[in-house]
Amino acid sequence: MIDPDELYFSSEQYRNLLDEIGEGIEKEEIEQRADNSVEAAKYGLEVWDNLLKLMEMLRANSIYELSDQGVTIYDLLYWADCLSDQLANASREDKSFRSKRLKFCESYVEMHQGLLNKDVGNLGNIRASLALSYYEMGEIKKADSLFREWLELEPDWGWGWIAWSDCFWLWKFLGIKTDFDKAEKILREGLSIPNVLDKDHILERLQELLQEKKKAKLAQQSH
Repeated sequence: MIDPDELYFSSEQYRNLLDEIGEGIEKEEIEQRADNSVEAAKYGLEVWDNLLKLMEMLRANSIYELSDQGVTIYDLLYWADCLSDQLANASREDKSFRSKRLKFCESYVEMHQGLLNKDVGNLGNIRASLALSYYEMGEIKKADSLFREWLELEPDWGWGWIAWSDCFWLWKFLGIKTDFDKAEKILREGLSIPNVLDKDHILERLQELLQEKKKAKLAQQSH
């Protein structure tokens, strides 16, 4: 990666790009505070395009690398996490943002291939967002295979087990039948991992799941 300080003093194009990124993030935050999800997502995607240009200029491989080198004054990992959520919110108002969310998450996950959530603080959230995008599109096998791949790479990722399990009972995805047994099996597999992180949260979610499963069974018996 090229030294960002060296490029800052030698390239007006680079300085202008940094300014555009800052202005875009500020506009995105204004729309976000006003609960204008679609407009916030549009500005966020413009920032993303400019960050990709910045990576190219610096010959950087990932957003994590930009963040690690302190290329901007912004917390880029936090920003990317927020954009993922903003795209999800926007997709509820405008379905065209489903594919945009998928494309962003896919690109982000791919550029951090081989890294762990414990290395890149927001990677787990964006991985989960990518899988949820596939679930929403009805590509259940693809989403399941992604969770399995990530959890084989990082089996102690506690919230990964929770996010995967949630897809089969907590979230009501069109085309995905509630499957308490599968959701329970996923959580119990997570609990079987030595030193799994956030074990208390997994146990809490399991108790919630078992309660909902019991309610559903009683409701079924009463009919």
